[in-house]
Amino acid sequence: MITGKWQALDNTDRGEKLEIRKRLLSALKNPSVLDCFAGEGKIYKTLYKNLPYVGIDKKPINDGRVIINIDNVKYLRSADLSGYNFFDLDAYGSPWHQFLIIMKRRKIIKNQTIAIALTDGLKLIGSLSDLPHGLKPYIGMPKEMRIPFLHLHLDFIRACLVSRICKECGCIIKKSYSAQNKKGNMTYLGLLLNKT
Repeated sequence: MITGKWQALDNTDRGEKLEIRKRLLSALKNPSVLDCFAGEGKIYKTLYKNLPYVGIDKKPINDGRVIINIDNVKYLRSADLSGYNFFDLDAYGSPWHQFLIIMKRRKIIKNQTIAIALTDGLKLIGSLSDLPHGLKPYIGMPKEMRIPFLHLHLDFIRACLVSRICKECGCIIKKSYSAQNKKGNMTYLGLLLNKT
């Protein structure tokens, strides 16, 4: 079962990832999806096929989806994001750079909700006692600092990141979901955000 309180769930690798996205989609009146890591299209075929959808991927994909072949950071920094209310950040590594760009560029108007789904693999870099430099200021960690066993505190770090970034951007978290895959090396997050 999924809850909105950053609670751990029973794990089934892809089940929670899809369930979180289903719940986010059901909370939006007219979902319009920007899939920043389009990849093979498994999530698209299951959830997004009948929705307004744009995928971003560096490699050419010819499976019928609307795909823009560009680095997603370049696209997020330059494109008009106001037409999207659902952002899928299904990264193999860290989705936080893209999350920060979306939060700073996608202005939320009053009485509007946007959803962001994240797949976070910070555990690897955390197990090396580090975090991406752009995230460190949000938890008060100097850029050059490394902290042993940092990966043991990633749930707290993620909660701090989301809370502080949302506050900085004038948003409130209406609802949040969290789950891990069976290996424990990927965390799936879902956020419904409103204007403060």
